[in-house]
Amino acid sequence: MHTLVRQARSVAEPRDEMMHAAPGTSRDELTFFAALTPLVRHWRLALAIPVSFGVVGAIVSLFVPATYVASTSFTPQAQPTQGLPASLGALAGLAGQLGLANASPGVSPEFFASVLESRELLHAILNSEFQSTDQHARRPLLELLRVKGRSENERVANGIRRLRALISSQVDGRTGIVTVTVRQRSARLAADVANHLTQLLNEFNLERRRSQAREQARFVASRLETAEVELEAAEQDVQRFLQTNRQFQGSPLLEFEYARLNRIVQTKQEVYTSLAKAYEDARIAEVRDTPVLTIIDRAVPPHRRAGPRRKLYVLVAAFFGAISALALILAIAPLENEDLRSRPDYRQFAEALAGARSQLRGFVGRRRASLEP
Repeated sequence: MHTLVRQARSVAEPRDEMMHAAPGTSRDELTFFAALTPLVRHWRLALAIPVSFGVVGAIVSLFVPATYVASTSFTPQAQPTQGLPASLGALAGLAGQLGLANASPGVSPEFFASVLESRELLHAILNSEFQSTDQHARRPLLELLRVKGRSENERVANGIRRLRALISSQVDGRTGIVTVTVRQRSARLAADVANHLTQLLNEFNLERRRSQAREQARFVASRLETAEVELEAAEQDVQRFLQTNRQFQGSPLLEFEYARLNRIVQTKQEVYTSLAKAYEDARIAEVRDTPVLTIIDRAVPPHRRAGPRRKLYVLVAAFFGAISALALILAIAPLENEDLRSRPDYRQFAEALAGARSQLRGFVGRRRASLEP
């Protein structure tokens, strides 16, 4: 009971002081009230504008087409290390155990990620036909994207630019896995484009390897002919030596000459054998159709849309609405020439502010007194 009386007195005393004080309160209270009063006075406007902006943002989000994201991941097959020297092959194997994917003798995963953004690959997929839904017929992706242009070249350039914005790739440096994501307005179209991208990338690398093998076979074939001629010449030198010197055993000079000629034949024979093996490997690689990419996860049509985020539309619109309302209220506040201290709501606000301040001081004082020993 006594506590309630003290609290009532603590509230009433500041009110009496406020009523007997000079007209108005301190300059700080007047400044704070002057800044807050326009918002309180025009609270309907301060509330209506953000709400209106939020409603408009929600309506706009309804007209934004839904987008779906499909992803696929793959890893490139490393080149075999049988053709490397023993030391380099062991070093490549050790680097692979340490997680250095780029240290393998094959093409790095970053190469495949860069090829995905190449003009040739994107042009090929623009000309590929897809089916966006079950009801629609298959059409080129350039038509499905509704790309416009004054000429066919400009239209293709705009389509490539659009695809680069819709396709993204990410490379895991530790495992060498490449993840490709495709954003489209149709869930099925997003998955089909992602899977077709990996197919085109695989065909591109197969053709690249075949082209390399074809050029390598052509080069090795010319070297093999030269090595065969050199081997025959070396063998003929040995044959002439044996025909001329039938009994060369026991003569140091003749034995040395025979050993030299025989060593040349062995060297030429090793070169010829290596080139013959390389030529056969290149011929095999020229017709090899083994995929160079290992698909880890194929893209499937997503069940949920990735955008638009309608809540984000509403929040952003409401935020800009609040900023606009504040700017409008502050702009019209100077036009209201009125003495704030003469308004009844100012007195009520000042009294309430002084009472709250007194209560806060009393509470802080009591807490300090209770904590003191």
